[in-house]
Amino acid sequence: MRRPRSPPCSGCTTSTWCPGWRSGRATIRTGRAGPSAPWNSHPNIGSIIIDQGSTAGWPGAGGRMRTVNGVNGPIDGGDLGVTLPHEHVFINMTPTTPADGYLNVWSDVESELGLFRAAGGRTIVDLTNGELSDHAAPVFWGDGAYDFAQNRVTGSRSPANVLATKAMAEATGLNVVLGTGHYYQHYLDTEWWDRTSTNQVADFLIRDLVDEIPGTGVKAGLLGEIASDLPWITPAEERSFRAAARAQRETGVLLSTHAPTFPTGLAQLEILREEGVDPERVVVGHADTVKSLDYSLAVLATGAYVQYDCMMTCRAGGALVLPEIERRIDYLKAVVDAGHGRKVLLSHDVCQRSHMASRGGAGFTFLFEEFLPRAVAAGIDPEVMTQIVSENPRRALLGE
Repeated sequence: MRRPRSPPCSGCTTSTWCPGWRSGRATIRTGRAGPSAPWNSHPNIGSIIIDQGSTAGWPGAGGRMRTVNGVNGPIDGGDLGVTLPHEHVFINMTPTTPADGYLNVWSDVESELGLFRAAGGRTIVDLTNGELSDHAAPVFWGDGAYDFAQNRVTGSRSPANVLATKAMAEATGLNVVLGTGHYYQHYLDTEWWDRTSTNQVADFLIRDLVDEIPGTGVKAGLLGEIASDLPWITPAEERSFRAAARAQRETGVLLSTHAPTFPTGLAQLEILREEGVDPERVVVGHADTVKSLDYSLAVLATGAYVQYDCMMTCRAGGALVLPEIERRIDYLKAVVDAGHGRKVLLSHDVCQRSHMASRGGAGFTFLFEEFLPRAVAAGIDPEVMTQIVSENPRRALLGE
């Protein structure tokens, strides 16, 4: 389904990104309608040399970075290691999943992340955005010294969520990279969006990336997850994508989207490209939930990354869900065979209590314990699997 186009900036003849918006010279008008052996036991796993890149600092549009912001400061590309590019440490999804959508128990999360570290994991990309961070921290964490609510001025992540995540990274020894941005329509504060211009939203996102997430001293490292959730993109969601696009153009960071079930990732990319974003700096998320290999190939044809990041659906109640596993392996093998192995990312999207390994879910290790061995057994080169879980996330984050 094709979405309607936005009108152009005032004073401009195109709806693409206008260089005048940051200085106030332009006004954007918006608001319209397996196998027994572990996968990494193969002798070739881990043998690929990692090139760290050579360009430091914020690159701007089209540039490259040597480091990415983590909760404890810049992370060198060579230190990212095995990376899960779409996860959540603490998250509040109770507006849509009231019985299950709350990760806020410190001991549970610490134990689950410890399993990831023990499996050889090094980095978590935490895409809990502003809306999902609201009261998403362990109860009584910080003795009430930090605000648990999403920032009502900037829309940024709650300080308690950010600082609890930072403390968890320190406790587990993992790198954690935070996203910033906004979720889909059901979660959006319509009053905030009514009083905040698209350009202001973009400025707030830039500040999260360049200065700090307010009240935390911590910088976000990428934009995401930037979300739509239906077969169409609502006017508010479109404004969110345009704001994120402008922030991406200013900073050059990776932009990661939420596009489940329906093939709306292509419409998301259209908006981003209208704003001047290079698809090479975009990850289209949840592509494994769209039951169409043609969709994955169409996304890849734009130059964007395809992310199969809903591995949490592959184990439920302690049992493997074989059709979900087999379909993902079929898709992965097809895109690798088509020459797109460098543009695929894999993750779990742990965002509910039932997703934890301790509760019979996939946890943060299903990818390594079950999926990757089965993928290798299905004929995917183990070196390609190493590339997908370590080199591809690094390249995406740094713009290599």
